[in-house]
Amino acid sequence: MIGGLLGLAAWRRLWPSSFARFVAEPRRRRRIKRRVQHLWPSLMDACGLVSTDRSGGTANRQTPSLHRLRWDRNGNLTGEVALAAGQTVSDVEAAADRLRTAVDARALRVVPNERRTGCQLVWSYTDSLAGMVDFIGPNPVADACPIDAVLIGRAESGAPFWLDLRVSTLTVGVTGAGKASVMWNVILGQAPNIRSGLVEYHGADLKGSMELTMGAALFTRLARTSAEAAIMLEEAASACEARASRLAGVVRQHQPTRSDPIVIVLIDELAVLIAYETDRDLLRRIDAALRRILAIGRAVGYYVFAFVQDPRKETVGMRHMFPQKVSLRLDEASEVDMVLGEGARRHGAQAHQISRSTPGVGYAIGESGDVWRFRAAFVSDALIRLIASTHPAPRQRPILVPDLPEKPQRPSRGRSRRQEDAA
Repeated sequence: MIGGLLGLAAWRRLWPSSFARFVAEPRRRRRIKRRVQHLWPSLMDACGLVSTDRSGGTANRQTPSLHRLRWDRNGNLTGEVALAAGQTVSDVEAAADRLRTAVDARALRVVPNERRTGCQLVWSYTDSLAGMVDFIGPNPVADACPIDAVLIGRAESGAPFWLDLRVSTLTVGVTGAGKASVMWNVILGQAPNIRSGLVEYHGADLKGSMELTMGAALFTRLARTSAEAAIMLEEAASACEARASRLAGVVRQHQPTRSDPIVIVLIDELAVLIAYETDRDLLRRIDAALRRILAIGRAVGYYVFAFVQDPRKETVGMRHMFPQKVSLRLDEASEVDMVLGEGARRHGAQAHQISRSTPGVGYAIGESGDVWRFRAAFVSDALIRLIASTHPAPRQRPILVPDLPEKPQRPSRGRSRRQEDAA
C-alpha cells in the first residue's frame, strides 16, 4: 500500500503530464460524473423542472430523466434529457445557467433534438480555446482554395472553423475583442483565389486608413474616405444589378470565373459609414447602395462583410439583412440578443462573458440557427505584408472622385449698397 502511494507520488513528480493524463484527469472525470448523477433529482427540483401529474386523483411527481451520461472526446460531459410530461426544451433552456453553476461547470449548451421533444446537455469544464490559435491559411503555392468557405481558426471541438464566404456577414465586437483577426482571416484565407482573380475584395477603411492599407495590394478597390466609399459602393451596386439582369433566366446561382469573379465588399467599422457620417447626401447614397447589394447580391456573387463595434438599431439599422452573424466580446447580454438573436444565449452564446484575455474568441450563427464557438487565428503585421506581396490582386481599379464645382460667392448686401452710392 505504502509502496504504491510512493510510486504514484514519484510518477506525479517526475512525469506530471503522463500522471495527469492517466491518473489525475480520469479521477477528476469520475468524480464530476458521480456528482452530476447524485445531484440530478434535487437539481431538477431546485430548477423548477419537476412537474406534478394529478391525473387519476393522485399527485405524482415527474422528474426529467438523465441518460447516457458520458465524457466525449473533447473533454465535455454530455447527457440526454428525457422531458417529463408537460415540459418543453424551452423550460430546460431557461434553467441552463442554474444547471451550469450547480455542478461548477465553465459553460453549458442545451442542444435540442430535431423535433424539440428532448435535448442533450453539454457541460464544459475546461476551455479548449484558452490558448492562442496559429494562422494556418491556404497552401501558399496553390492556384486556388475553397471558395464557398474560408478558414477562420479553430472551433471549440478542436476542428478547423470555417465561415461561409458566400453569405453576407456582420461581425460585432468591442474594442480589443479581435475583429481584426476575423477580418484578416477572411481576406488572407482567400489569397490564392485573390491572386487568380476568382475573388475580388472591395474594401472601405475609414478609421484613418490604418487597417486595410497594410494589405492594399490584396484589394481590387480600396476606399479611404466617405466620398470614395460612396462611389465604390454605388458602382458595386450597379455592377451587381447588371450581373443580375445578365444572368436572369440563364442560371439560378452565380458560378465564379476570372472574368466574372465573386466580389466581397469588406467594410471596417460600418458605423463610420452609415451612422457617424455628417454629410447627409453621402449618408443617403451609402445606405441605399449597401441595401441594394445586400438585397440582391447573394445569387449573383456579391457579398458584404461588415465589422462594427456598436450593434444597436440606431447604429446598424440594416443588421437584419445579414444572414450570417458573428459576435465577439460584447459588454451586455442585451447586445448578444441584438447580434445573434434572443435564443442564442440559451444555446450557450454568452458573448458578454468572454474574457478580455482571449481576443478572437466569439460565436457564429448561420442561417441554420446553429451556434458555433470559435477562436480566430492570430494574424501578424508581417504575415499581412508577406501575403499581400505574394498574392496581389491582378486588377487594381482606382476610385475616381469627381471634383465638386465651386459655389459662386455672392457679394454681401452692404457692399452692393456702397457700390450703388459710389455710382
